Amino acid sequence: MNMFRPIPVLTMFALLIGVILAPGRLVAQTETIGSEHLLLRMPSDRSALGRDLAAELERCYLFMNRSTANNLPRKVIIIANWDQSDSSCSMESASVSIGMRQPGASADPRKFLLNEAAKEMARLGLLELSGGARREDTEFLFEGMTEILVHEYQHSSKALEGTWIISRFLDDMKSLGIATQRSWTAFSSGKRCFRNASPGVTLLSTYRELLGRDAPLKFFEALKKSSLTASLSTAFRASITDVENTWLKRVREYAAADEVTVAAEEAPQLLQTALVPGNPKPGTTMEVQLYFKSSKGMLLPEGVFMKDQRTGRVMQPQTPSDKGTGYMVLKFPVAADCPPGDYKYQVIAIDESGNVRNWTGDYKISIQ
Repeated sequence: MNMFRPIPVLTMFALLIGVILAPGRLVAQTETIGSEHLLLRMPSDRSALGRDLAAELERCYLFMNRSTANNLPRKVIIIANWDQSDSSCSMESASVSIGMRQPGASADPRKFLLNEAAKEMARLGLLELSGGARREDTEFLFEGMTEILVHEYQHSSKALEGTWIISRFLDDMKSLGIATQRSWTAFSSGKRCFRNASPGVTLLSTYRELLGRDAPLKFFEALKKSSLTASLSTAFRASITDVENTWLKRVREYAAADEVTVAAEEAPQLLQTALVPGNPKPGTTMEVQLYFKSSKGMLLPEGVFMKDQRTGRVMQPQTPSDKGTGYMVLKFPVAADCPPGDYKYQVIAIDESGNVRNWTGDYKISIQ
């Protein structure tokens, strides 16, 4: 049976009528590639990429549909746009929009497009399953389940090991818990990334292991009629306090590997570290300057942690350095009562592919 069929003229016209002409300019021609459940629309000069991916995207649709209890629309439109950077999905139009203006898309457009389409189809299926219950307080669980489904489809669940490491660090930083994660904007600054999806991954994985594969789906289905806390209690058969305590206990006891290699060619490398000042005094702040090499821009500041071996304190870079891609700056406050001496710190980097690397360094506290 031929999976790919010509698109009827009226359907093609309906798809293209949404393209608006900017004053004085012509919009680039688009082409639509169709399969049984998908219509993939992209610029004509990039249509070879769409034709190459059509069969794989159809398989991805079938997997995500099964994994979200057959809740994907019968036909989904995927629009690849090289003029936007964000990806999204819409229940109303049964569509997925892929923002291709990203470093990862430039480095490997095929991999990027497939990965983003998988994520948005997973989100769309979860939205349909939950009756559109994606809100500020539920966003972290939508992000977590999306990450789980995408890695299952890609047979790369090994990458999820990094989510347990991140969750443990967030717990050390007092940034892990249902109350914290339900304030999605405050926790994540509205940014989708591996770090911000990690709490949802570990919470849902905990109950998948305890109650079976369908437990998270029961949670999303319960969201149709109930609040976040009521849905968690119903799906996971416990009070919200017990749900949270079981999750946090699992995170704290999880025996995570020191290093994880998912894609060796993408794993981050720490090329240079500078401490300013080199020998800080108690009661001052030391600036830790880190320079990473990371393939395809896959390492974000959100994935970098520094642990002070003396105190056990965990910190993250506040912002990227103004020196360019790869440079990150972390502020390290030295306690006023810190005894002078030689100490160690650990830098842990977890990239968007799930690679985990760590390095140990030394710092010296001077006499006042």
